[in-house]
Amino acid sequence: MSAPTRLVIPADMYEQIVAFCLEGMPNEACGFIGGRDGVSEKLYPLTNAAASPVFYKPDDREMLAALRDIDDNGLEVSCIFHSHVATRGYPSPTDIREAHYPDAVFLIVSFEDREHPYAKGYLIHKTDWRDPTGEVEEVEVSIS
Repeated sequence: MSAPTRLVIPADMYEQIVAFCLEGMPNEACGFIGGRDGVSEKLYPLTNAAASPVFYKPDDREMLAALRDIDDNGLEVSCIFHSHVATRGYPSPTDIREAHYPDAVFLIVSFEDREHPYAKGYLIHKTDWRDPTGEVEEVEVSIS
């Protein structure tokens, strides 16, 4: 798998992601999208086990089940999404430190303006997954 330059999300899936993130308030919400070549095919909303407004940690059992299903369906983890409940849609230092999927788009749904949420996608390039820093590259997100 190589990192996509664009992430395509069907409009109904995008609406489900935003609704799931709203339901998670006041905490961050998170999940995976399984797909191929940057095209989203299956949504995996996950419980934020951290139950925090500033940090997310996918529930271990749910995450493993999602990864197994992604693999069983011949998909890839094309996207890892989470919400920022009050800040802009840009990876925080914690997001960068915790980024362990170099070919997945990190989609951040921002609610800094609660009436007008928006999402932005990024690749996070690191020389080593243990590296707490990395280079952030914005990726086009296409809602179709």
